[in-house]
Amino acid sequence: MRREQRLTGDKRFSRIRQERRAWSNRLLVLKKVPNGLDTSRFGFVVGKRVGGAVVRNRVKRRLREAVRLTPVESGWDIVLIARRDAPVSPYSALCHATQDLLRRSKVLSKPPDSEQTAVDPGRETGG
Repeated sequence: MRREQRLTGDKRFSRIRQERRAWSNRLLVLKKVPNGLDTSRFGFVVGKRVGGAVVRNRVKRRLREAVRLTPVESGWDIVLIARRDAPVSPYSALCHATQDLLRRSKVLSKPPDSEQTAVDPGRETGG
């Protein structure tokens, strides 16, 4: 994940955590606010309830990778908050949970349509 996609600073986190609207599942909670930028930024919160420092850092690395592999619309500050079951879940479940929340919160980019090359009927196609 690129540095400009990382959300840093207590003020930014506080602003997003005060947001009332949240989406959640068994592993994660997602909160978002618009940021007015050309990119979306992500922050990850993994509390001490989840485990020790090694466990918390592993969960954050997995979440960063799950977000990196998922196309997200630009213009959002998003915070993903890990729940207690996050460290014991397989990586695939964490990826699925992340994608589920991004889809439900409507920030998941739509996959590009499979554009078929349209041939102009008035033109010959070569040969």
